[in-house]
Amino acid sequence: MGDYPEESQEPLLQSSEEFKETIVVESPRRNVSQFIREDALLIAILLSLLYLVVALTFDVAYSAQCPHNKAMDHHFTLPGDFLQFEERREWYPPQDPWNQEPSEEVDAAWSELLYALNVRVSKEELASLGNNTMNRVQVNGGDYLGAVGVFHYLHCLNNLRKLVHRDYYETRFPGFGDQAAFGTGHADHCIDVIRQAVMCHANTGMHTAEWVDEDNELGGKELRPGLARPLWYWACT
Repeated sequence: MGDYPEESQEPLLQSSEEFKETIVVESPRRNVSQFIREDALLIAILLSLLYLVVALTFDVAYSAQCPHNKAMDHHFTLPGDFLQFEERREWYPPQDPWNQEPSEEVDAAWSELLYALNVRVSKEELASLGNNTMNRVQVNGGDYLGAVGVFHYLHCLNNLRKLVHRDYYETRFPGFGDQAAFGTGHADHCIDVIRQAVMCHANTGMHTAEWVDEDNELGGKELRPGLARPLWYWACT
């Protein structure tokens, strides 16, 4: 047939080896957008795992620096969920009547602030708080005498305020000379209690100094707070 003689031994089809050599198979190339579309789920899983690893690393590092935090999580604190928060700046300049000279109005404001200084706490409440009841002062009815920490600090601050204005209070309170209440021992106790409270609840916001007079004298400046921070609503009223 044609140019091939009848006795030709040429095979009609190429051998499998030769056939493989003549076929060039090219795998299709995927561009970036196609890769993202087809493997979006895989990418999302990998990113989630990466985020989880980073988050756990920071959590472990923070827990190692602050081991006391987890121990505190086992108990709730009073008044717990009754607290409300609001964002506000610190008070600059000081607010009335707290920055005024001693008077009946100032004393009334402090009395109202310290109204809840001493409270009754049941045995069950102390157990929920993780407090020990051994050798604790009890009141009528079997409850225990307690004070929320912040009111203890405010009581100490009020005590120091009265000592600063000793001339005013000595003439109005017969018991002001009581060394147990207004002596140096109680004053030193109050100073250290407030020191601990300030250091353990530290405000780490940056304060900057602002000139308040035209001469820019060393004493003519006042510290100003930075951004607003969350405060307990009851403490802001």
